Amino acid sequence: MSVQSLAGERYERASLQIVRRWWAWPAVAVLAGAALIMCLPRHAHAADLSGDCCADLEERIAELEDTAARKGNRKVTVTVSGQVNQAVLAWDDGAEENAYVVMNSNSSDRLRFDGSAAVTSDMTAGFYLELGSGVGSTARADQFDSNASIDSVRVRQLIWYVDSKKLGAISVGQGAPSTDDIIAFNLGGTSVAGSANTSLVGANLLTRDATTDGLNSLSAGNTMALRWRRFVDRLDTPTSNLVRYDTPVLMGFTLSASWGEDDYWDAALRYATKGPDFRFAFGIGYLEDRNEDSDTFGWPSGGDTEPNGRDTLVREIKGSASLLHVPTGLFVSGAYVHREFSGDDLGVLTFACFTSGDAQDIRDQGVACSNRPSYDYYWLSAGIKRKFFSIGPTSLYGEFARSEDAVTGLNVSINSAAGGDIDYVTSSTMTIWGAGIVQSFSDASMEMYVAYRHFDADVEGLESGGGTLVAPIHDADVVMVGSRIRF
Repeated sequence: MSVQSLAGERYERASLQIVRRWWAWPAVAVLAGAALIMCLPRHAHAADLSGDCCADLEERIAELEDTAARKGNRKVTVTVSGQVNQAVLAWDDGAEENAYVVMNSNSSDRLRFDGSAAVTSDMTAGFYLELGSGVGSTARADQFDSNASIDSVRVRQLIWYVDSKKLGAISVGQGAPSTDDIIAFNLGGTSVAGSANTSLVGANLLTRDATTDGLNSLSAGNTMALRWRRFVDRLDTPTSNLVRYDTPVLMGFTLSASWGEDDYWDAALRYATKGPDFRFAFGIGYLEDRNEDSDTFGWPSGGDTEPNGRDTLVREIKGSASLLHVPTGLFVSGAYVHREFSGDDLGVLTFACFTSGDAQDIRDQGVACSNRPSYDYYWLSAGIKRKFFSIGPTSLYGEFARSEDAVTGLNVSINSAAGGDIDYVTSSTMTIWGAGIVQSFSDASMEMYVAYRHFDADVEGLESGGGTLVAPIHDADVVMVGSRIRF
């Protein structure tokens, strides 16, 4: 989230500011009433208080005021806001049907604290703290359980910032990189149900073998469990410890850049305009990531081996755009991600580069050690957003997505394959199509939604013993019904 957008949220949520000691006043009123009663003239025992009947009570009131929630430090205005977004996730993987009550990861449960103070007439300084829930979610549920982490809370963002109307804004801390949400432009109001980041709803389910009905789960140390999210891994850029700069908005354009973790940087351009008949918004970004993660898009990285001159480099170009025709409510949105791998750590290499016997057999079949092939992802959504009912706008939409070469070059688990896996994937695609409805309740800052998605994948490759195999993968269907309320 950019600092400029924080300012917008502060304006929208001004009526919700919790800047007074609202919870203290009922207690103060009760104590004050008790004090009044105690100090009224009564029988002789009252005279024993020697006129100081209220001293102890006044001390307790002062203590209560000191512990009450204050409006910052009388200079910093603090706004508390957030949302709750829970849903029922039902799925059919071709052999099993089930349902969970989980958090909707498209727009997860969160609590925000946003503080700001005017430094000059041009400059504002402040902080932004966002806490997220760690309960079971649509992005983590699989056939075994909802992956709930009871009573856990995680820090989503924690930054301080300085914002100048003329010079722009700079922020420091754990925050959103410049390319965060760059694929999320959607003027149809349907992202809570069907966002471009398709990995967030039902994609953690394991694919199921259509021949044996067995789950394609992990079967060996160099084999990757074939979950649906492997085809759409990390489409959005995750938060990180970084420094970010955002320019002022100029003719609808804003440019941002961020750097962090010593090995990461990105930049993004955004634009938005609104006319009497059309609204349009788009964003495009570029990033380079040299972090040697323990899990590089589902594949082992091989660790940080800088003394040996090895490295990991992931480059991405990503963006999205959305157009809304205001008189009719018709809209169309699209997103794109292109990812490239380079370097010689295992996380960006194919399985043919490993030292195992199976990898040697793959090389003997004429497959050279190389970097993983480029990955491409496309998403398109269209529909209508109209106020059919007085309670608020209704959005109806359909969507289509396609992933290409997400697991190509890797070793993936296939339940019916010889050895339980395809040792070298030569081709991999996934298609998603879906539809849904989002009903807004304007007076309650609330939406209710129903979303449906169908997953279909084609994977084929080589076995170490020779020969090719087309993975027999069941299609899967996911339905999500829920509600989001903001405060």
